[in-house]
Amino acid sequence: MQRRLIRCIECNEIISMTEYDFSPEYRYDEEKDCFIKQNKNDREPFVTKHKDHSIEELKVNGASFVSKSPYSDPLKTCYFEATNGRENFVIKRWRDTIDDPVEYALFKGHIEILDPQVEIQTTHIRRQMEADMDHLIPEEKINRFIKKVETVVSQLDPKTLLKNSLESDCPSVVYCRLMDDMIDRIVEQCKDIFNRKEAVAIQDFIYENIDYDGVMAPLVRFHFEIKYSNDMGENSRGDSNSSIIGEIDQSAYM
Repeated sequence: MQRRLIRCIECNEIISMTEYDFSPEYRYDEEKDCFIKQNKNDREPFVTKHKDHSIEELKVNGASFVSKSPYSDPLKTCYFEATNGRENFVIKRWRDTIDDPVEYALFKGHIEILDPQVEIQTTHIRRQMEADMDHLIPEEKINRFIKKVETVVSQLDPKTLLKNSLESDCPSVVYCRLMDDMIDRIVEQCKDIFNRKEAVAIQDFIYENIDYDGVMAPLVRFHFEIKYSNDMGENSRGDSNSSIIGEIDQSAYM
């Protein structure tokens, strides 16, 4: 599906035009027990409002999309960069309810990608251990084990982890594989926590959960910061030098 992003220069409002703007809708008529076709024109309000105004087409930077929400969230708010060849803009896209049309706001600024952070799946590790161990290991030792894992993983290089990674359903999170040298470091760190029987169970637990879909898989979380200046009128949605903090959305322009 091809999109054209059109901006009214005078009003600083934009519309995303697609071939589906004229696709009909079908409403079920209970009395006639059939669907009734309803023609529509999604462009009409914009065209009517701005018909005598100066407009321009913006080129979208497809690699710039960022968001805090999962790909599947129909109400997610995202931001991306676009240009008219002379100026660079950040565009916010959102909608409040599933029945609302997508809205856009445009302002001057840029999206700054921050350093990624490495995390562990603390809650999932605890739940999986409680389920698998069947009270073999006391809660106090589980907590100490998780702290040790957190310490080891926090020292890992995100770029190295990303060489063996898998995207998740959340655009800001990537699952990584726990490699053998990482496992050795965790086991070494935990020697003073467990007795021999517990140590064997812990090592088995780690190896059973090291793949991308396992609870021991480290996470790399991406973040972004949107910095903008308010010199374009009320639709710029911000104050001078203010910023928005969030997580990267690696999804394509849809």
